Amino acid sequence: MEKIRLNRVSYNPGYSDMLGERHSVSLSHDNGGNWTMVCRDCKVHGEPTTVITYSVSKESIEQFEEFINKNNVIELSKRRDSDIFATDYRPWRWGFDYDTTSFGEIKHEYCSFGEYLRYSGRDYELLNELEKRFESLRGDKISETTEN
Repeated sequence: MEKIRLNRVSYNPGYSDMLGERHSVSLSHDNGGNWTMVCRDCKVHGEPTTVITYSVSKESIEQFEEFINKNNVIELSKRRDSDIFATDYRPWRWGFDYDTTSFGEIKHEYCSFGEYLRYSGRDYELLNELEKRFESLRGDKISETTEN
């Protein structure tokens, strides 16, 4: 497995969707290398969306990348499709935008995986740890705004 360097991570937790609820969390950096985590939440369709931005330390990112590399998290995207499906429910989903170096050249890659794949018990343990580590990246609150 090639080592990855993160550019962006997005996560949408699974939730009931009957009222138009929306939740997402994205992790990204600016050109200066400053990382932030942006959480977007809306409880009911048509209501304002709360957007909270948190700082994220470079050290936390390095540890998170190490966890992803060590546990081969990107390989979860290669699991087979599941035959499970639920209506009025938004499944959880992860997206990883990253760079790898192959034969001295940097390659930009993207992968995603979500709830409707076949995961082993060990995979679910890894997914739980991934979510826990991702949530722990949040540093100090930078801003909180409301969007209509």
